[in-house]
Amino acid sequence: MHKRIGFSIVGVLLAAIALAGSGLKQGLPEFQPVDAEEEGYWYSRYNLGNLVMRSGLGLTFKPPAEVVQRMMQAVDANPGDGNAPAVRKGITLLKLVYTSGDPHYTTKLNPSDFDTQHWDPAGFEKRTTASASGWTIMKEAEWAKQFHVDDHFGTPASDFGAQWRFVGMIMNASAKTQAKYLATQMTRADGLIPSSDGGIDWIGQWVMLEAYANLADYLAAPTLPHSASNRYRNPQAAGFFAKAADRLYAALTHRQPQGARELSQAVQALTWYAALKDDNGAVKGLLRSQALQLTGRATDSPGELAYKVRGLVEAWRATGDAFFQRVAARSYKELVDGYNFDHGMFKGARTHTIDDVAAIMGAINASRLFLGDAIDQDRAERFFANFFESAVNLSGLQQSVPPVPVAKGKFEQDEPPLYYGYPTIPKPPMAGGSYGVAPVFATRIAWNENQRRFEVDDPRFDTAGTMHASNEFIWFHNDEVNGFPEVK
Repeated sequence: MHKRIGFSIVGVLLAAIALAGSGLKQGLPEFQPVDAEEEGYWYSRYNLGNLVMRSGLGLTFKPPAEVVQRMMQAVDANPGDGNAPAVRKGITLLKLVYTSGDPHYTTKLNPSDFDTQHWDPAGFEKRTTASASGWTIMKEAEWAKQFHVDDHFGTPASDFGAQWRFVGMIMNASAKTQAKYLATQMTRADGLIPSSDGGIDWIGQWVMLEAYANLADYLAAPTLPHSASNRYRNPQAAGFFAKAADRLYAALTHRQPQGARELSQAVQALTWYAALKDDNGAVKGLLRSQALQLTGRATDSPGELAYKVRGLVEAWRATGDAFFQRVAARSYKELVDGYNFDHGMFKGARTHTIDDVAAIMGAINASRLFLGDAIDQDRAERFFANFFESAVNLSGLQQSVPPVPVAKGKFEQDEPPLYYGYPTIPKPPMAGGSYGVAPVFATRIAWNENQRRFEVDDPRFDTAGTMHASNEFIWFHNDEVNGFPEVK
């Protein structure tokens, strides 16, 4: 009754017929695509919550007490039913995120005290970029939507889920605070968003366009998907972010994207922006132009090729032009043909950043969802589970997972244990160092020839890459939180 609406149709079918595992030699025989989908959901939640409510990795803010009280009242109509939300001790919210930090704890962990889950500021890289901010805002917005799914987290009248509905309010408030801070404090006269060193992170400009368009869209909606209401609805804020998106779009019309990654991100962002606009002919024209350039762009790594696939799938969805579908399918085939299913690695690729993993999983997911019989779907399902098991689980890229009762409501604790975390991933106190490591992604993995698997070779937390991955991972469940907006 209180579970999510359901797995994707593909996941349900695979679970029902109990197909063999991913085929990875060192993997679990039973590991299937549905396990990757569910772990992706939980890893996304762990990474976001630990960044934006615990780590302290950025400039902090504290909402006024009366605002917090109003948020609590909005999510709980019956505070006396034993299901009232609470503000956790030590919660630390961010109005601007830093680019990276060391996620090791510096004191003994108390799961109920967020003060013990802060990261050491001495390990912070106190830079800011549009990519780090944009992907974080997107992730907060997407999880705000997830926490608003009535069938999973209940309504204000329900006797379960109030804490998570309240967290959804916090995620929405954080996304708006960060986006407004950037729009009003850090935007240059030309409409671009500089990094803290004064430079321009061009991929990040497109990510921020995507983030502004996303906020403007869902804040204006009378109801959210799978819900009878929209507790976040704020037409005034929606209008503010729509104008911010317009300004950034106007600035970016003069930009010629460089390389497959930026071209892909441009196409993805323009898809979100086109979905926001009623009169979107010019936007779709620019999207098509960027996508045409992407079709002929050479790539030099699996991560870059995956970016190409992800962008071309969006071009196919947004334009309906079968040419983009064909090139996307051809590029996807190049990606999968270069993959060794026995060992879970691409030929010639000895390292992957968390951003690479985000792009690769996003490309596989988008291909299996939207390319239909233009690709081998059975092989795509196996690819999806195999690479996730290799690059995310066996590598230790997800550095720890919390105990089930710590990060999940009682109503969420009746699913198979494998959905919550891979069995070889340690609990935070056992993950390394004197006091443990937060349940977040590392920055990079490298192939260990002796062990015949990937291992973490940079355990730091990379904000942009991690939040990119966290978005792609929740979009495995596009039937609940759809990261593929519809363009009219």
